[in-house]
Amino acid sequence: MRKLMMAVMAVAGLGLTVGCQDRNKVQEEQREVAEAQRDVDAERQETNKEVAETRQDGQQEMTDAQKDLTEEQRELAEAQNQQLGEQRDEATGGSGVTTPKDTTANIKTEEVKGTIQSASATTIAVIVPDKNNQVMRFQANPQVQVMKDDKPVALKDLKPGDEVRASYQLDPNGQMMLKSIEVKKMSAQHPGEPKK
Repeated sequence: MRKLMMAVMAVAGLGLTVGCQDRNKVQEEQREVAEAQRDVDAERQETNKEVAETRQDGQQEMTDAQKDLTEEQRELAEAQNQQLGEQRDEATGGSGVTTPKDTTANIKTEEVKGTIQSASATTIAVIVPDKNNQVMRFQANPQVQVMKDDKPVALKDLKPGDEVRASYQLDPNGQMMLKSIEVKKMSAQHPGEPKK
């Protein structure tokens, strides 16, 4: 019996030892799990912080890019306004009154000789003998140079029958724009004026 008691005691002691070891092992594993959980939480917080910083940096870059774009658009608008102002000044000669800009500066100037059929303040018709007596009709602006007896005169002062030399250019619409006209010889229809 004594042996039996000893055996029971040994088994009980062994059970207690094993139970303590199991409990220690469980507690150690729980500690490791808790530590791993803390590590995961710390990494999650660090990741969230990095994501938030990246998002904030992205928003700041977008805001800066929008500011830059707005500034560039403003500068472009100012440059366009300045260019329009310069073009307006060129067209008006600085007077503030807009006149049509001469877009024919690079277009070849042609010259014809003929006899005036009719003349007004803004148009003139010339009969051109070199072109089978074709009638050429010219448009003129107020700045057209008109010379008669080496003196400037108005276009409407020219008379039918006056022999003239006319310089003109074609505008973008194909219309003949009178650049200058000079009376070479007076018509017999208005006596009293000297002939050249």
